Amino acid sequence: MFRVFAPEREVKLSLSKDYSNPRKEIYAMQQNKIGIWELSLKGDYEGYYYSYIVEDKYEVTDPYSFTSSINSMYSVVIDMDKTNPEDFKSSKIPIIVEDEAIIYEMNVKNYTADETSGVRNRGKYLGISEKNTRYNGFKTGLDNLEELGITHVQLLPIYDFISVDESNERFFDDDNYNWGYDPELYFAPEGSYSTDPNNPLSRVRELKKMILAIHQKNIAVIMDVVYNHTFKSYDSNLNTLAPNYYYRMNNDGTFSNGSGVGNELASERPFARKLIIDSLKHWVNEYKIDGFRFDLMALVDVDTIKLALKELRKINPNLIIYGEPWMALDTTLAYDKHTVKGSQRSNGFGVFNDVYRDAIKGDTDSYGIGYVQGNYSLKNLIEEGIAGSINYDKSRNGFCDYASETINYFNCHDNLILYDKLQVSINDLDKINDYVKLAMGLIMLSYGKPFLYEGNEFNHSKHNDRNSYNSPLFINAINWKEKQDNQNIFNYSKDIISLRKELKVFNESDPDKIRENLTFIDGLDNSIIAYKIKTDKTYILVAINAGNSTLNISKEKISVFLECKNLEIKRIFSKEGKDNSKVKTISLEERSVNVYKIGE
Repeated sequence: MFRVFAPEREVKLSLSKDYSNPRKEIYAMQQNKIGIWELSLKGDYEGYYYSYIVEDKYEVTDPYSFTSSINSMYSVVIDMDKTNPEDFKSSKIPIIVEDEAIIYEMNVKNYTADETSGVRNRGKYLGISEKNTRYNGFKTGLDNLEELGITHVQLLPIYDFISVDESNERFFDDDNYNWGYDPELYFAPEGSYSTDPNNPLSRVRELKKMILAIHQKNIAVIMDVVYNHTFKSYDSNLNTLAPNYYYRMNNDGTFSNGSGVGNELASERPFARKLIIDSLKHWVNEYKIDGFRFDLMALVDVDTIKLALKELRKINPNLIIYGEPWMALDTTLAYDKHTVKGSQRSNGFGVFNDVYRDAIKGDTDSYGIGYVQGNYSLKNLIEEGIAGSINYDKSRNGFCDYASETINYFNCHDNLILYDKLQVSINDLDKINDYVKLAMGLIMLSYGKPFLYEGNEFNHSKHNDRNSYNSPLFINAINWKEKQDNQNIFNYSKDIISLRKELKVFNESDPDKIRENLTFIDGLDNSIIAYKIKTDKTYILVAINAGNSTLNISKEKISVFLECKNLEIKRIFSKEGKDNSKVKTISLEERSVNVYKIGE
């Protein structure tokens, strides 16, 4: 059955067995009472190329296409059951509760495109699927993800986008790179990441193989989705089929442009909302996607977000939704419908915490400094972030009802990556690893969901590119020599992720329990943040010294703080990573994160 929504335009079906054959069969369609054109054909049309002819003069793809020809020229009839790799249908998704998530953002092409990845299918879905890949003995690709210990990968756009040439011949060209925030077909995978972009089935099957391989490492898969705009505006398939329906319009007939790139989808309208939720369900049901990150989430009305979460959690109770609680420019969407910070309160989804991000390392692209570089006036905001940005007390009062609502991060794909940001904002570059460790420690030892960007774990640099969305692979691709050169940072990152998972205390999301068990030590130097977390048998003490000299916390102060004396103190984490030493004093090296277990 061919079906498409076009309430005010005549639509016909164009069908062809051969992509290169200009001869096409044209079929009339029938419109029902709600504006949907329908046609049922007898016979087997699997593999046929099709499009819709609108008003006998426009030809567009099907917005509900499950796959397409190369470069999104035609939609393709496909039997999704025939795209399943061996064991895919019977495979189990990772069961990881939301509060345990440690998220790692990555780009399919970036991760294995460089020769140092040791991968055969460089930059492709199948490149991520490869196992036992190495660079000079160091694990790369999927094996690196497993070694690091993260629980979820967030993939930059893998739906069909229109800003690159999908052909293999141009795959590595410097001027043929794009992150993919340019949606064309919301139900279809991107073809450039397929080893055979000319075969409409390959992109589907190979994406499923990649997801299966990631799941087999017990890592969940989050998909980056862009429902705030489409790449095309007037001539998009949506606007050609239903002019001025799928997009928000200004009073003068121009497109509302809250996205900053020309248009914005009207998610609040019934068939636009249906398109969004149907496509999300398609990715979960067909590809076993475990969560979604919404780009410019403020432009997707909050009712759509809440309904999507409700529907998706019927399929996977552990599914995660979060996004950017902001927009680029003004919108015509009513203010009370914006999905901004605060709208997530008690609604089950999360948002990126830009306040904590900037408090940690300063502004995103310039010379401003955060707490880790010595701006100790931000101590209160850091403590607010540590507490999960809940209403902890009068002076540390965040925007969350539950800690699971905050995504704690210091960088993502946008703006300067942490290593490059530190290079432009500190003078003592020989100490840069200390600053990286401080930032890593803060997000891993805070309540809420920690979030890393690819390569943060070994000082990946993008050569000070502040917006690498279409920069060449020289800028964007992971050079795995960086892992070899920065093993100290990688081991530290791996250790602190492991520590978070072992302690489990930072998985708590309930605000009452956080307030009951978390206590900050007041009266310390502003360069020191120290807090205890009460567990059933012990206290966990975290002490962070962002200063430039070793400082001590007296045992007497600790005893008073813990309201007990003569407790055994064991240091379980220090500046070099995991530790297991009994200590008599709390001595904090300069620029260090320290964790103690007291009373066991």
